[in-house]
Amino acid sequence: MTAKCSFICVLLAGAAWAADAPPPLDIRPGMWEGTTTTETTGTPAIPPEILAKMTPEQKAMLEARMKAGPKTTVRKHCITKEELNKGLMFGDDHGSCQRTVVNGSSSKQEIRIECGNSGVKASGTIHVEAIDPEHVKFSVQVTSGDGSHSMKINTTGTSKWVSAPCTSDEKK
Repeated sequence: MTAKCSFICVLLAGAAWAADAPPPLDIRPGMWEGTTTTETTGTPAIPPEILAKMTPEQKAMLEARMKAGPKTTVRKHCITKEELNKGLMFGDDHGSCQRTVVNGSSSKQEIRIECGNSGVKASGTIHVEAIDPEHVKFSVQVTSGDGSHSMKINTTGTSKWVSAPCTSDEKK
């Protein structure tokens, strides 16, 4: 799970899916800035056909990233009122993930996620809490693997409302 996906998870945790749709988080629409810290342990499951196409430099870079320790990122993302009301997806997974709202209210949400792609399975939990309409805290715990490789990803973070409304350039 990339830092971008983790940040989006925080802001989009009010996501609604069919019958198990919780009420949207009680947060302000507009520009949000999120700070996430992500730590991974284990070995990523990379399909052999992708691994075979990687250069030695790309493999070395991947290994260095895995050994680098926790990574903190800061990103901005625009959230509209419409997006909050209709619910959004956690990244672009092309339908390979199932999401189940375990607990959902306008201030706290817990979502279970199960994904599968090219023989790699991932599962985890997303916890989001709207401290107030302008502050959110969250955590994401995911385990992924293919049977011979396993990796754990733990992300924590906070988000704060920065401004409203977003410009059309910021909504991208």
